[in-house]
Amino acid sequence: MRKQLTDQQVEVFRERLLRAAEKLFAKHGVAGVSMRQIAQALGYSQTAAYRYFANKDEILLAMRAAALDRFCGHLESAFDPARDARKNARAVGQAFLDFALKHPDTYRLIFFTENLEQAIAPQYAATMTRFRATMTTYVQALIDAGYIEGDVETLAETFFSAAHGIVMMHMSGLLKTVRARDELHRASMRLIAQGAGMRTGAEGAAKPARIAASGRPRKT
Repeated sequence: MRKQLTDQQVEVFRERLLRAAEKLFAKHGVAGVSMRQIAQALGYSQTAAYRYFANKDEILLAMRAAALDRFCGHLESAFDPARDARKNARAVGQAFLDFALKHPDTYRLIFFTENLEQAIAPQYAATMTRFRATMTTYVQALIDAGYIEGDVETLAETFFSAAHGIVMMHMSGLLKTVRARDELHRASMRLIAQGAGMRTGAEGAAKPARIAASGRPRKT
């Protein structure tokens, strides 16, 4: 009779399996990896893998959710509620870039395959909720401190889209160096912040446009 595993043992094995699968997917692509290969990487039979996941798609989904949780944890660790909101924004932005640089395969796994929310939310709703909170918390802090104005979700999506695009440019070789990547990131974030009301010049300057929920500027 097969010994019944504890919940902790199941979770430990699942985590090992996901890490092994992530390395194989990064090297061979999702289509180039089988359940047998994943199990063999751990020294187990294919049958053993099916005890924890129904198929490869289920493994991929769990991998993306786990990777997204790690990404969120990395960004959350850069945010300090006691710190000035502008410093937090810079710290979170740098953490975003650092994660993509240090873990490019994980970053690709999260964002470069099918629709993230559509894939993850049905089974891992808490992970998507955490991701949305991670993307909006530092932006809300900027709004609360009076540094910028506008709809928090629209602004968060704008900041994220710019950062993600810059990461993709760097990964594809369009931005040759980390320095070039970081310089473009700083310039892009500054332009978005200025469009949302961040003052950089004299106090008497005209108030910039407010970023509305529609994403279109409107005068305040």
